[in-house]
Amino acid sequence: MPNPSHIDKSQLNNLLESKNLLTTRTASTTVDTTQYIYIGRADPGSSEASPVWLMQRTAIFTDDSTATLYANGKIAFDQIWDDRATLNYS
Repeated sequence: MPNPSHIDKSQLNNLLESKNLLTTRTASTTVDTTQYIYIGRADPGSSEASPVWLMQRTAIFTDDSTATLYANGKIAFDQIWDDRATLNYS
């Protein structure tokens, strides 16, 4: 089983399937003409202000193409949900 604090993107499905339950938060915003959808996952009962979230952002562009990126370019349960809009995604 991969280390849940930082894993390779190819191991995401294995990690998520190994957890019995996850709390999921979703939010969206539009900046200029791009819509951003944020998805955060953490263990049930996790505080939105604690650095225990796996953060993903999908950008939907005007031509309907999309890009899905992860906070700090890694799949790790080490982000804060409340900071989702100010994180760097790559």
